[in-house]
Amino acid sequence: MEDAVRPDREAFKTTYEKAYRTWSNIHDLAITDFNLPRNCLEQLETAFPAHPHFPEDIEIDGFFSNTATVRGRAVWKTTSGSCDTPIFHDEVLFQVASDRPTVVEISNSHPLSIFEQWHGEEGNHITVLILAWAYILSARWAEIIPGASGPEYDSCTTAWADNYLPCSNDTLLPLAMVDVGDVDDDAARWWAAVLAPSGGWSAWIRNAKGQLLFSPWSTKLSTSRRVNLQRGTRPCVRQHQAQSGAASYMAALRYLRDYCDHHGVAHQSYEALAAALFLSLAKFDNRRVQLPIPRVCHQRESMEKPAVSPPLFSGNLPQLDKLLTLSCNVIGIKALLSSVFFEPGVLCNISGAWLQGTFAYLDSEAVREPRTLVRVLMKRDPDLGFLWLGAFLTGGHSRTLQEARQGWWKVDLHVAAWTGTHLSFIQEPVPILPTDVEEISRADECRLLYLSHGQSYDVAPLFPFAPFGLTAIGDTNLEVRQHTRCQFPHALAYEGLSWQSREGKWTGFQKPMVPLSLRPKYGQPGDSLVTVMYDNLDFDDDCSEMMTRSIFTWLREEDGFPVAERDIREHEWIENLVDSDDGDCLITGESRSAAISLLQP
Repeated sequence: MEDAVRPDREAFKTTYEKAYRTWSNIHDLAITDFNLPRNCLEQLETAFPAHPHFPEDIEIDGFFSNTATVRGRAVWKTTSGSCDTPIFHDEVLFQVASDRPTVVEISNSHPLSIFEQWHGEEGNHITVLILAWAYILSARWAEIIPGASGPEYDSCTTAWADNYLPCSNDTLLPLAMVDVGDVDDDAARWWAAVLAPSGGWSAWIRNAKGQLLFSPWSTKLSTSRRVNLQRGTRPCVRQHQAQSGAASYMAALRYLRDYCDHHGVAHQSYEALAAALFLSLAKFDNRRVQLPIPRVCHQRESMEKPAVSPPLFSGNLPQLDKLLTLSCNVIGIKALLSSVFFEPGVLCNISGAWLQGTFAYLDSEAVREPRTLVRVLMKRDPDLGFLWLGAFLTGGHSRTLQEARQGWWKVDLHVAAWTGTHLSFIQEPVPILPTDVEEISRADECRLLYLSHGQSYDVAPLFPFAPFGLTAIGDTNLEVRQHTRCQFPHALAYEGLSWQSREGKWTGFQKPMVPLSLRPKYGQPGDSLVTVMYDNLDFDDDCSEMMTRSIFTWLREEDGFPVAERDIREHEWIENLVDSDDGDCLITGESRSAAISLLQP
């Protein structure tokens, strides 16, 4: 007898093979795209033009003992015709402060050294640059968030070297030595705070009880090794008078620019910014960030002084603000990372086979080395590539990969719209159906229910994979039947975001300035001659059951299952979600006919 829910073994195996070959194809594309990392990182200057940013009159929505949040309200349109599906609003929270800094540990044998040669630059400056970007993001945050203070320097500073100690290109000093160049006193003081053990600066806001809450990028450096600073071999050139307080974000950007020019490490600065955006996620996960000991090669006096370049983002403040806002949306960042494992067209009851085949390839010898793995994940959706690199640099990738194996990730439609990322079946448009059609796909049924936005369907399905099969239109609810007949297009369309202001009003509406569309992902099943490894194939250990139960709970919990879906309702994966003694749990033939008559003239 055919199973009403579970695919047969041949279908399961076919989907497993499709996933395995798709990721094999992505691997082939990634290893031949030599500019992939650099191109992905340079997108930081232009990424996600539709992403909102905090306005300067924003209101703190909620203060708690361990966090502070701000609130935005998104506007969604559901049709481009004269249909009466509603424009609706929903809210999104951003975490803008927490009760502790992120602890950063420096390790002499950190595996992230494998990324050193990607940028083609000498030395490993990533740790220094991440800590610098943490300060810059916090300084900009303090200018935006009402009531925020800082940054302010603490009494703790790092040590300065007494003498110039040259190092060769491949020598790691027992004590890390960071040459900041011929800088003035203000820049020297800033670097001493940025690299200070236990933290040399702070940016904070107080909650209602007066307790300190720190910026999302506040760090506390924990290391048994001293990070010494060196100022250069020539006398300091004072460019301006010593400042009265800590460096502003613009001054800090200038100091960072000078450091990058001094060492020729502009691309490492991009990597560091991508990583700094993930400090908030580490804090959210209650996780320490491990970084490698800096390996700084000192400039020789005979070397030609590089041309001075403008500081990154100095003329592009709105873009930096967008990245800052994205970093405060840790749930959204998690959703973006997980989106690379979503495949349009894969249904809920066979999604486990897709994920098994995916990770069978990602665990294979061809990809197991981290440098290759991150390239493959970046190539799947290059617009998200800098996020994957930032996740690997800070250790944020491990939990994402672990959760993705089991299909345990959530949908965030806000960040999906802001970034053009396809991460759920619910984002796809509903086709206009012929007037004589008698069935609708359950996926389109779900979409119309969500677009109608009734009380029981005002939250999107939790997981990304679509339900299988068709529903008789006569067995759907009134909203679905109405909109299958209206002959207008239906699709979820993001219109913009308002922010809660200090006056308690929704203001500062930010509308996308560019048309929004769903970005396709890389990867085709590829060469059928690829040898598929079946070691991970397991017909019983399958997350498809969880996905299927979740979407059918969303779809049928309110109105029950129609008679035609009795086999689905009684299947072990569904387990009679609606009480069988409840007389309203099934849509009978009579009630269905009565409902249809309401739509007839």
